[in-house]
Amino acid sequence: MRCEEVQERLSALIDEQLSQTEREQVLQHLYACEACSREYQELRRFVEFCRQLEAPEPRIDLWREFQPMLAEIIAEQRLPFAQRLRRQWSRLVSQVCYGIILFLQVVTYQLTITLSRYIVEPERPAYGRSAQG
Repeated sequence: MRCEEVQERLSALIDEQLSQTEREQVLQHLYACEACSREYQELRRFVEFCRQLEAPEPRIDLWREFQPMLAEIIAEQRLPFAQRLRRQWSRLVSQVCYGIILFLQVVTYQLTITLSRYIVEPERPAYGRSAQG
């Protein structure tokens, strides 16, 4: 085996996920190759260190954040169809209006940049001289 092939299999070797044949080939290479053996030892120490770490408990109570959203969805599903349709329609209209406003701002900005190329400003007099001559 070449060094690249062995290095790709080091993690699997540590996790004991290699077949017996692959395991023997990798171990033979590690015995003969000092660089790969060093890499294996470093990786093994790192994995052992990580396994000793305690997994932290999640601090966020996801249910507390999720419950109000779920309650809102359920409450909306209980509304009569016409009222739900009206709510969805008003959301859609407001989102379309926001999109139109954003589009118009971009077009206005681009138009301003384009037109500024064609605007000729009058020459300004040099410092200390009057405009009349």
